[in-house]
Amino acid sequence: MNDMPDTPHKPKQATLQKYFHYLSTYFSRVFSYELNPLYWLGAIAIFLLVLDTISGIYIYLFYKIDPRYCYSSVEAISASFMGNIMRGLHRYTSAGLIFVTLAHMAHVLVTDRFRSYRWVAWITGLLGLVVFVTIGISGYILVWDTKAQLIGILTGKFLSYLPIFGHSIMSTFFGADIKQLGGMFRMVLYFHVALTIGIVFILWIHVMRNARPRIVPPKYLWISLTAYMVLVSIFLRAKSDPEASLSKIPFDISIDWAYFFIYPLMKIMPLSTMWLVVSVGFLLICLFPWIIRGLKPLAVTIDKDRCVGCERCYIDCPYEAVIMSRTYEGKKKAVVNENKCAGCGVCIGSCSFKSITLPAFQWQDMLDDIKRKSPEFVLLRCGSSAAAPVRDNVYAYTVLCIGSVHPNFPKEMLASGVKGVMLVGCEKDDCHYREGGKWTIERYNRQRKPYLNLNIDRSRVKILMTTSTTDITAELDSFTNGLKNDLKTEAKSEKIAVTGLKKLNYAVSTILLLIPVILLYPLTDYKMAFYPTDKSAIILTFKYRSTPSVASERSPIKVDVIVNKKQIYSQIFNPRGIRRDSAVFVYDEILINPEKADIEFKIEETLFTEKKSEIFVSKTLKPKDSVIITYDENTKNFLYLQ
Repeated sequence: MNDMPDTPHKPKQATLQKYFHYLSTYFSRVFSYELNPLYWLGAIAIFLLVLDTISGIYIYLFYKIDPRYCYSSVEAISASFMGNIMRGLHRYTSAGLIFVTLAHMAHVLVTDRFRSYRWVAWITGLLGLVVFVTIGISGYILVWDTKAQLIGILTGKFLSYLPIFGHSIMSTFFGADIKQLGGMFRMVLYFHVALTIGIVFILWIHVMRNARPRIVPPKYLWISLTAYMVLVSIFLRAKSDPEASLSKIPFDISIDWAYFFIYPLMKIMPLSTMWLVVSVGFLLICLFPWIIRGLKPLAVTIDKDRCVGCERCYIDCPYEAVIMSRTYEGKKKAVVNENKCAGCGVCIGSCSFKSITLPAFQWQDMLDDIKRKSPEFVLLRCGSSAAAPVRDNVYAYTVLCIGSVHPNFPKEMLASGVKGVMLVGCEKDDCHYREGGKWTIERYNRQRKPYLNLNIDRSRVKILMTTSTTDITAELDSFTNGLKNDLKTEAKSEKIAVTGLKKLNYAVSTILLLIPVILLYPLTDYKMAFYPTDKSAIILTFKYRSTPSVASERSPIKVDVIVNKKQIYSQIFNPRGIRRDSAVFVYDEILINPEKADIEFKIEETLFTEKKSEIFVSKTLKPKDSVIITYDENTKNFLYLQ
């Protein structure tokens, strides 16, 4: 009869959201809508972070920070039964944390929950993801296997594009100075711990604009996930790559796609392009709430003359947009913070004094229209839930959130001659406005104020929790036909009938949860080569203090490499510092064919040509062999490691 069009600030449902609802409907059939893991992704991420932290503390108790012993200490931890479980938990929960966080972001994006008043959660969520990845990379480096060494080198290369870093980071992972590496390890460990503590603050900001944030998943989910993680840790052990060596560069490693997804870009593009792609891409994602802006939600208005200061709207608001303030007369009154208000109308459903109005939901006009038209049935649907079937005897009306329908509204409708009222909302834990569905069920079942009137026949009111892709024709027809035939089996019931997908299929749900947990193993142990495995490498890595000139500026140095009497490399390196008065840092990689090689390395100070050094290396190189040329500051001599 009458179907209110989509409100000005609630756009029609996007295609991606429909596909998500198809998927979530299937998951609800398996898990029930109350245990659907797609609705608890944020809470699951926090739970995985807790497991990751606990297992990390256990590993830290037995870990040795000295780079000479850290690899053996990690292997010793893995050798024990409990240590193997804890290391596996640490590996798989940290990887799972990244994938679940990405899934949570995708859920927020496709369901349009990142714009306007939600921008703080979006930005802090992105910041949290960056911190998670940084923590994971630093943790991998502390193992000091070949993966740690190469990831350290690749990270140094990525950062070396910024002048503030230069080549000094890469040089830490080669050479004869193990003390320098030990200093790096201590810094990385402190950084790892500090970021883990800091993420708590970021998560607090992430959820602080939400009243009653959901940070603990349902018991079934967290118990199941913990059990599966432990089983995978036992049977699919977390392993290290071979131990790293300061005298050799790894050509290939096993990579964890959760943390190292950026590094393969270094194989296909120069650093300048990579920085452009990563920086612009991240900036665009950060700006999503403003790029895909939409219209600003229209805030509710509170009539202070009608408001009695009962605090129900203040308690029920999902975003803490309502605060209680005292007037000059000393009375408490509700006040709206328009910057936080989502315009959902949940507070309308909590106010029994008709003091709250919303431009997008003219509830009094709706009630007056129903009295004037006298339909047999009324269907009130949330704009994000299932569409209302067309029926001549059904008055259909779209609201922003089902939580805005006050329990007194059905009373007035039934008193005007309506036979039955059906409320159709999102599945409870996926309410577009967080708590609308939950508050509706509790209010109508007299578990939360304001209560549904006791005198109302419970069989004449029905609540349906469903997604937008569900056909509710059968549910509506069953409800209306039952009342037409005067079938009032629930007339004396204390509860309103709440219909939805409530049955848990233990067998299928176990498989659906176990599959992604098992997939963490191949996703964290994928073999990849970062250098051609049919080549050998000459690595130049050293710090050199050249002679200062009269103006205190140090001399640049020229480096030449000659292989089998053929010059293959010549480069000039300048001292660091604004005045070029610091040491020269050199790092470069030269790939050559594996063969019998006579290698000549020459260095010459360009301002003092009499100051030069050279070394000669003769070696039969095999594929993936490397020759490291470095400098010992104690003896002031160049040397090579092989």
